Amino acid sequence: MMTTEEFWSQLGTYNTATWHVQVAWTAAVIVIICMVFTRRTAWANISMKVLLSFAFAWNGAVYFLLFSDGPVYDFFFAPLFFAVAILFILDIFVKRTAFSLPENRWKRYITLFWILLWLLYPLIGLALGRGFPKVCTPMNPCPVTVLAIGLTAAAIPRIDRKSFISLLPWALMGLPKCLGVYQCHEDCVLFAAGVYGLVMLIVGWRAIGRESA
Repeated sequence: MMTTEEFWSQLGTYNTATWHVQVAWTAAVIVIICMVFTRRTAWANISMKVLLSFAFAWNGAVYFLLFSDGPVYDFFFAPLFFAVAILFILDIFVKRTAFSLPENRWKRYITLFWILLWLLYPLIGLALGRGFPKVCTPMNPCPVTVLAIGLTAAAIPRIDRKSFISLLPWALMGLPKCLGVYQCHEDCVLFAAGVYGLVMLIVGWRAIGRESA
């Protein structure tokens, strides 16, 4: 297991090398989220799935395989992120997930809350005493997972259970970091998103099944 210093040094090296891709992707996601929540067009939904798929595939290939060192990254984390990327791409064709802002008021507010936390990840790191590039940015694996859970949970019951379930293992693995591993306390957000996603999945399981039938 790497040390805390090695973890943040690795993340800093990755952010320094890929910041331009991350900024472009984050800007594109913000635009498409606005389109999904206002126009709800099929094109916007497809674009969101493409952007999420790209982010998961990018993290699997670039962050885990190129910038991370260790068998757990190569044989567990990277394949998990590749699987999520494939499922979001497949959903473009099967059309089970329809991203939208929920009509229910509390679901709408909590969806916007998760999106805000996704964007605030770097600021949380700064508040905890770190500085760029050694902060979690919106395209890093954990914030991307928070965003995907928030958007997919908002779409219940019109979701693909397989893609939603595939998000939860990584999110729930945020617990050790929430408890202090690597001093990455901002991943309390990730773990909380995983718990929220799991609860929403259980509550909406039957409705999702009927919608998918």
